[in-house]
Amino acid sequence: MKKVLLFSSLCKPKKVLEQTLPSMIHLEQEGIQLEVLFYDDNKTKEAQSFTQLQADKHDHVIVEKDYLESRSSYKNHDWTVSAVDRIIEIKNSAIQKALDKNYDFIFLVDADLVLNPKTLVHLVNQEKDFVFELFWTVFTNDAIAKPNCWDVHSWNYSSAQTILQLKNPGTYKVGAGGACTLISRKAMELGLNFDRISNLPYGGEDRHICTRAEVLGIDIFIDTHFPAYHIHNPDKHQEAQQWIKDGCQRSFFNSWVDQQWELDVKESLIPKELIKSKNKLHKIKLALYKAKRAYQNYMRFN
Repeated sequence: MKKVLLFSSLCKPKKVLEQTLPSMIHLEQEGIQLEVLFYDDNKTKEAQSFTQLQADKHDHVIVEKDYLESRSSYKNHDWTVSAVDRIIEIKNSAIQKALDKNYDFIFLVDADLVLNPKTLVHLVNQEKDFVFELFWTVFTNDAIAKPNCWDVHSWNYSSAQTILQLKNPGTYKVGAGGACTLISRKAMELGLNFDRISNLPYGGEDRHICTRAEVLGIDIFIDTHFPAYHIHNPDKHQEAQQWIKDGCQRSFFNSWVDQQWELDVKESLIPKELIKSKNKLHKIKLALYKAKRAYQNYMRFN
């Protein structure tokens, strides 16, 4: 029986938490003793009340709040240095709790992720020290769905194959990732944590823990068998709810990562000097093509 501490720091609207928290609480637990720890950093009374209700209803759920007295711009996702340092302190505190209470793993999950029920058991059975579960996101300034992993900091890839292979179920070695992260006790005891590496200019805490893993000789993996749904926009909570009702199917994301997506991924990774316009007409055609593709992808994902 493996002891697992699932930790999530919460700062989301109630309509998002209504989809994400139950997915964490009700994960399949065959061969696992699960405890769920939520850090209530929510901004609204509605979200705070819903979070506390989960602890009242479930014996294996604990809610903590205010162990950091300071309030910062983290609440508004303004990723300043102090904001990142604050979330580092929150996550490192959870790692220390896992060590102090002799957990075999800590599972760090962002508050806007809806998990497939099979995720945790599957990840534990992979017997990896540092592994993420996949999810796809279409960021505001992007036209294609991107995974929560990369080869080189930050969000850079050595080739299109790094992304394209993730369409297929498997477990792949990567350079970094984050947000849905299983860490073994062995890795925690080696010193794997989110502490800022002061001479590296990385904005997010996941960059620091992944760099530390590389230095410590801990291989980094992403698993793609049971992708999560990322509610990156709160207005997507209804689509997430439908995904849950339909059984959290992996096939749901096939339309996100179709043949056109493959072409767009390959094009996006062509060195810029190879796609410079040859003349004014070519420049206009290239601009129109990019505008058309951006619009088509926007309509697909919004």
